[in-house]
Order: sequence, then C-alpha cells, then structure tokens
Amino acid sequence: MPLRLRDSLTGRDRSIHRNPRRPLRMYICGPTVYAPAHVGHARTYLFFDVLRRAIEAAEIPLHHAMNITDVEDKIFARAADLRVDWRTLARREERNFWADMRRLDVLAPDVAPRSSEHIAEIREVVRALERRGRAVQREDAFYYKPPRTPDARNFPVGEAFARHVVPEPGIDSSADSDEAREFVVWKRQEPPAPSWPSPWGAGVPGWHLECYAMAERHLGLPVDLHGGGVDLIFPHHYAENELALTLRGQRFAGCYLHTGFVTEGGSKMSKSRGSLVTIRSSVEEYGKEALRWYLLALPYNLSVEWNPVEAERARNEWVRLREVCRASLPLGAGGGVPMRELKRLVHDVHADILNHLATNRAYDRLRGWLYRLDLAPDGRLPRGSLREARALYARLDRLLALGLS
Repeated sequence: MPLRLRDSLTGRDRSIHRNPRRPLRMYICGPTVYAPAHVGHARTYLFFDVLRRAIEAAEIPLHHAMNITDVEDKIFARAADLRVDWRTLARREERNFWADMRRLDVLAPDVAPRSSEHIAEIREVVRALERRGRAVQREDAFYYKPPRTPDARNFPVGEAFARHVVPEPGIDSSADSDEAREFVVWKRQEPPAPSWPSPWGAGVPGWHLECYAMAERHLGLPVDLHGGGVDLIFPHHYAENELALTLRGQRFAGCYLHTGFVTEGGSKMSKSRGSLVTIRSSVEEYGKEALRWYLLALPYNLSVEWNPVEAERARNEWVRLREVCRASLPLGAGGGVPMRELKRLVHDVHADILNHLATNRAYDRLRGWLYRLDLAPDGRLPRGSLREARALYARLDRLLALGLS
C-alpha cells in the first residue's frame, strides 16, 4: 500500500518514496524535560506512533529518531526554583516522560539523542553559519542573519503563523517584523549558570540548532518525514529548515506533518501556563486504550477540546467495541459474519492510516464493524476461523494498540 501524506509546508499531497538504499527516515521533535507531559503531548506522539506502526506493517524499513531537549531556559529556571541541579531535573523528567510513553503503548524510537550530548555538533553548525556570514552578534547573543529575500522553500512568516509564535529572546516576533526571521544560535552565559565553552564565549546554544545537528548526525539530511505539534511550525521548524537551506541548499525534510492542539477552555494546554491534564492521571482514570480512542478520533491537524465527559464517552465506546470484537470469535459453533468482511476491515484501516494518517476514517470503520456485529442475528465469525480471526484482530492491535484481540 502506498504512503501518501499532506506536506504542512506546501499544503500539497505527496507520495512518500524512500531511497531504496536506506530506510525511510522520520524525525519527531521530542519533549523539553522540565515538567510532567500532558495529553497535548500525548496526542502528538500517539499520531506518530500510529503512523510508524502502519509504515512498519507495510514492511517499509524505517529509522525513527526523537530528540530530548535537556538544554533550555525553562529547565534552568525550574531547576533553580527547586534548588536542584538542572541535569538532575532533566533526567528525572526524561524518565517520567518515557514512563508516560510506555503507559500509552507508544513504541520507543530507534534513537533518542539528548541536546546536552551534542554540543560539539551544534558548535560546528554555528561555525558553518559564521563562515557564510549568517551569524551576527547583538549584545550577549549571536543570531542567525537571514537573507534579504525569504526562501520560497520555507514556511512563510506572516499572519498565518502569528498565533504559533514561541517568542525568541531579543526578537520582535510580530508577524510584520523583519526581525521575526532571526533566531538565536548562541547565547553567552557564564558559570555557575549552565554553560559550555565556545569561540564566542561560554554559553548555551540556541534551541533550533539542536534538532538540525542531531538529525544530521543520526539520520542524515534531508529526512523524509518530520513532525511535531502545530506550535513548532514557527519558529522551530522554520528555523531548522532555514539552517538546511543555508548550509545544504535543500529543505530539512521532504514532508512535514503537524498535529493540532489539545485545548482546555479554548486555550492550548501548556506546561508553562500550568494548564494541563497529565498523561499519568488521564491513563489512570480512563485507561490507555480509551485515551488513544479519544485523542485520535479527530483528524490529526485539527485541535480537540479536552472534555472529561467526552473522554468517558470514548471509554464506554471503546469498551463496547472490545466486547463485541471478542464475542465475534467463533468458539465452537460459528456465526454468519463472513471472514472477508473482517479481512477488508483490517486492510482498509491500514490504508486509511497510510493515506493522510486518517485515524478518524479508520475509527469510523471500526464503529461500522461494531454496528455490523451488533445488528447481525449471530454476530460471530464462521466456525473454524478462530485462529485466522484472532490473527486479524491482532493486526488491528499492532496498528492501533486498542486491545481488541
């Protein structure tokens, strides 16, 4: 089955073909580890988990990387507030994050590099920018200096992305500002504050350089698929792509995918604002399968409003689906639901995911299967098909991790 996705940068659909000499390369932006992860993070990683499962089920070789941001001002500030070393805080929250991913049955990436372990590579990126005249100093920080004319191969800076802006230190990020295309590449910072030596003085690297450096080292650029939440479009993914266009003359990624927010009271769920429902608490309350059912029910690029009533309704719907699927297995006498219908269901669910990551269409098919079994005079599969039926439900579980088998 073909893999076809919509590129967030161009807005156009495209078929994804891997180089036959290497695996498909997928780089997903990971967490900044300073506080517990919430269901907004969960939704992003669940979508890419389902995409990975579908790619691997299609027997397409895949190399999946997801970084850990452990060098960042929010980490340093919270560690200071807690009076602990920033590394201690970062490692603790990183362990908590991986525990949350296991709670959700999210498959671990093939490689999960930390930014703190790639400072040397990041310094080389700054040197390369400096050699090209693309690093300029202002006060105690060095910034990427963009070309006069924006490259049409990058995300546009303007009103369409104004609501996604994560403010850059020392930069006017308003939509019509010339400075909006600049970003920090190195910031001077003296011990005892966290810092590393460099030709530009002791300090810390700019956030955006870490993903460029780590993707280049662990996957090679350009990557085939790159993703994260929609709030990463600007400036993070814009900046990564700007680096690739400057230093390599090509896009950072062949295809970008961005997931919509989980909102609460109409606002984006956010660790920095303290507005969040943690992954751990939501799994404990609703269960991992029900949470997957709830968070993946809408198209990946749309936002979903967190609603405990809807989460409970999703849990009840998933429980009913699981019960009916298990009751359909022919134990002894068989029923009148043809096996070809279950085979078609599995095939179509897989195709939906590979075709624009359409978990919403896949879920509608599962709801249709629930109604089909419910309405049948005997909602069981034919006698003698137990082993094959179990294998087909197991294939659905490998795709969606819903515990149906």
